[in-house]
Amino acid sequence: MKKTVIVLMILLPIGAQAQNDKFGTWTGVSLDKKLSKQLTLGTELELRTGNNLKNIDRWSAGISLDYRLAKWLKAGAGYTYLYDYHPEAYTYQDDGDLNKRTMTYFGSRHRLNVSLTASKDFGKLSVSLRERWQYTYRPEQANKRMDYQHSDLGYSYPVKGKATNMWRNKLQLKYKATRLLQPYLYGETYVGGSGFDKLRLSLGTELKLSKQSSLNVGYVYQKVYDDDDEEGNKHVLSIGYKYKF
Repeated sequence: MKKTVIVLMILLPIGAQAQNDKFGTWTGVSLDKKLSKQLTLGTELELRTGNNLKNIDRWSAGISLDYRLAKWLKAGAGYTYLYDYHPEAYTYQDDGDLNKRTMTYFGSRHRLNVSLTASKDFGKLSVSLRERWQYTYRPEQANKRMDYQHSDLGYSYPVKGKATNMWRNKLQLKYKATRLLQPYLYGETYVGGSGFDKLRLSLGTELKLSKQSSLNVGYVYQKVYDDDDEEGNKHVLSIGYKYKF
């Protein structure tokens, strides 16, 4: 109990520090199929809302393969298709005149990842560390940006395609309190080409509904450090259902 109070004392001031932070939800369903003793195939569907539940931020569908190299070590690879919401945005000249306007649009992204996860049990406490590299490509979006200063570009022109590489580090602690209840705490960092991109902190619990199924409910706080990251700081209610067969 004391440990939980300490964690909350750390998380709550962080979550309350910015009035502009938005609230959203992440809901998902995943299915895992054990192909062999070492190999597992996974699929996942997810829907995210943002801007205090006013917008659908994105939906995504992914597929993955995990291979257990040892009892304590697992390798994985996956692909995810993402369909994102991009809000209207403006840039201005130094004199205050309008420079560019990007219209509201939904756009696709393609994401690949490879990872290594090491885990160790200490009685009822499980500690895991996941190192993941992810590559994301956003295709060009036609006629979504307007330029008010350069007539040679025409009135509108595309949002150019963009590729990004990210290194993600996730450290998680999970405690097997009962057969049903397994609370957890994790921190995850994102490091990209421009340096430290963002931080996620989460506190929640896994509810074991049966031998095959579980429900994950948690709170996530995201802090963004890269000005080019459109996600922004946010508080998230995360709910996910998993079925293994």
